[in-house]
Amino acid sequence: MARTRRRNRGYTVIELLLVMIIIAVISAITYVRLRPTLEHARVRGAASVLAGDLQYAQVMAARLRTPMVVSVNTTGLTYQIASRAGTVYRSRDLSTASDYALGEIQAAPTTFEVFPNAVAAQSATYTVGLNGYRRRVTFSRAGQIRVTTVP
Repeated sequence: MARTRRRNRGYTVIELLLVMIIIAVISAITYVRLRPTLEHARVRGAASVLAGDLQYAQVMAARLRTPMVVSVNTTGLTYQIASRAGTVYRSRDLSTASDYALGEIQAAPTTFEVFPNAVAAQSATYTVGLNGYRRRVTFSRAGQIRVTTVP
């Protein structure tokens, strides 16, 4: 009776290591190419959320028939919407500890009021950014909110 030898089937350790190295190199190249796109998406998302929160301040001022105060902490990268009495209705963190992980937020002025008729005593401009990419959110005295790209 002749014994037939079965060859062991499978992959060698060297073949598996080569495949893992190729996957790692492709992943690194992909990350380097996609990182700016992901950062721009974070900035655009944060600008949209800020614009939505400013609209929320208008709605709350009208609903409660009292002015809402929007104040920005540029060093902590946070802002909040509160009544004059100090009741905070919305607070948002845009720092690296949040999902947005922004690098900067600029505000002029850092505090302003939205009146119940949805207008403000002065216009406000906010700029959010990360690694040189910035978006500007403006709140006009007439209550219009715009999001634009900063050149």
